[in-house]
Amino acid sequence: MNTEENFILEIGQLQKGDWVELSQISLGYNPKAKGSVGFVSVVKEDENIAKVVFLKHGNGSRIRRVEWVDIENLSKAEPSLEEVDLHVLIDIALDMNDQEWFMELTERLPKELVGW
Repeated sequence: MNTEENFILEIGQLQKGDWVELSQISLGYNPKAKGSVGFVSVVKEDENIAKVVFLKHGNGSRIRRVEWVDIENLSKAEPSLEEVDLHVLIDIALDMNDQEWFMELTERLPKELVGW
């Protein structure tokens, strides 16, 4: 991830579904988590926090961890999804009972996997 292209977020710049990177570490966060990438599932602008579903740890390993994070510690990120990432996101969409998101994700799978 090229952090030079990322920028620190401010209130009002973040929406549900945005891909973000943990670009700054505050007290209480594991410093090794810096660079972790995920997507926003909830934004609480009045508290300046976002609920982020992290899928890739800062060390590059795959994770599935949900954390409330101060918006000031996040920067926008470009998603780089592999097929296995899509499967994880589909599972999350099912867990959240989000039919629209499920349909969007399954449309991105290679057609031979979907059976079309």
